[in-house]
Amino acid sequence: MTYSLSQFKEVLDGLGFHLGPDGLNGNNGNILDVHTQSAIREFQYQYKLPVTGRLDSATDDKAQKIMRNLQYSLNLTVNAQLPVNEFYGPQTLQAVKSFQKVYGLPVTGIATLMVRQRIDQEVRNRTTASA
Repeated sequence: MTYSLSQFKEVLDGLGFHLGPDGLNGNNGNILDVHTQSAIREFQYQYKLPVTGRLDSATDDKAQKIMRNLQYSLNLTVNAQLPVNEFYGPQTLQAVKSFQKVYGLPVTGIATLMVRQRIDQEVRNRTTASA
């Protein structure tokens, strides 16, 4: 599955990448504007991908892996019962909010890098405790 640009914008927004002054609300659709290019560049830089500002296959693949890992980890930590796929939809948003509430983080529904690191730590804690 390859993301459409509008689907990828939802992922970028859900992961906390800035899509412009109005966020996803002001930047939806399949238009590659300057805000989207900037968010893609930031994503690519953060994950040590070639920084092109375009939704290329390496960027698409990395985002899909991040999303599947996030959903799997939310299922383990807050029993979210999410389908493990590559989309940041309403169920993932609610699961992130649940995680944030349970672990005393600001409840935004945005899985920033800090939130994802905390989720990963909680998964490690659970797998270490059960081993």
